[in-house]
Amino acid sequence: MKKDDKINFGLKVIMALLFLTGAAVFSYPFVVDSLNNFIDQQMIAKYQQEANERNAAQRDQLIEEMAQKNAEMSHSTNIPGMGLVEDPFEDAVADAGNPGREYYEEHTLGAIYIPAINVSLPLFDETNDLLLQRGATLLQGTSYPIGGEDSHSVITGHTGLPDKKLFTDLEKLKKGDMFYIDVLGEKLAYKVDSFKTVLPTEIDSLVIQPGRDLVTLLTCTPYMVNTHRLLVTGYRVPYEEEMAQAIQKAQNYHKYRLILMIIGIIAFLALFCYWIWRKIVAFLATKHRYDLRFTIAPQAEVAFELLDKKGQPILLENEPQQASADENGEVLFAAIPGGFYKVRAVAGDWQLVKAKVWRIKDKEFKLRGKTIKRLKKPTRYVLRRGGAK
Repeated sequence: MKKDDKINFGLKVIMALLFLTGAAVFSYPFVVDSLNNFIDQQMIAKYQQEANERNAAQRDQLIEEMAQKNAEMSHSTNIPGMGLVEDPFEDAVADAGNPGREYYEEHTLGAIYIPAINVSLPLFDETNDLLLQRGATLLQGTSYPIGGEDSHSVITGHTGLPDKKLFTDLEKLKKGDMFYIDVLGEKLAYKVDSFKTVLPTEIDSLVIQPGRDLVTLLTCTPYMVNTHRLLVTGYRVPYEEEMAQAIQKAQNYHKYRLILMIIGIIAFLALFCYWIWRKIVAFLATKHRYDLRFTIAPQAEVAFELLDKKGQPILLENEPQQASADENGEVLFAAIPGGFYKVRAVAGDWQLVKAKVWRIKDKEFKLRGKTIKRLKKPTRYVLRRGGAK
């Protein structure tokens, strides 16, 4: 084996590993986002199951408690946070560690769906860094999202997290787009009618407006700069049963996306492993010798020459390697090193034949070509002249 062949093989392996590493780094955010969204859907499904298991009296009591708190807010102050003007993203509690699943279940208020941008997230009952990392959160001091006049809920969500999209695509919404909120099994529908970009301390747009039922979606903007806040406000419209299809579509999007992602990763790894396997076989085959054999039809006195992968004649002592058909029409290049070769007729309209080693333990090359046909006998091929069948 030539030293250059070893170097080339080593370089190919290094390039392959670099390519695999690059592909992993590039796909990481998409894979993790899909996985996190799938986990979100399981959390939502568990919450909905628990809500359905509650009896009507329990649900009515919880709704009544939230409605009473909403009424107190509307009468006591119009300023979200009971006068606090701190930015929810700036004041979110950080570095609190992982509190466990029970913590998230305890603070799960419901779910929010924005079909136009494929958002389906759990909705938590307060805003802090832990909850903002997992889904959408209700800004403290704003109305609970249970509907009713004189209410204005503010739902916050992060933009630009490396492993979750959350509210990243909120700026893609248009007037008239719908979003839906599910609290204790009660679904509410809101239609987007206004957009505002404000400084973090400009909260006038979040006040309760007498007689109106509003929900504002709040996130950071511009993307990765986060100096301002994007406010997307929607007003309440009647919830109709056909809207359930839009909600289901948003939920299914993440499930199907994860399935396709897994299939794609498996297919990519399978192809990559196959490519590595073929390179290893080609490398090891150069240490062994194989016969390159085929039969021509119709029989004729014709010589064939052996070419390298690039189509250049292979020379031995400055002489091209040639073989002629015998009385049975068989052409044989005996005991040549494994590798990739081409065979070309010295004269005539015979098609080009390509040869490579398929398995190390084989005795002969595997051949390919437009007019070559494999016989039932292993490693026996017939080459027909021109385009004959």
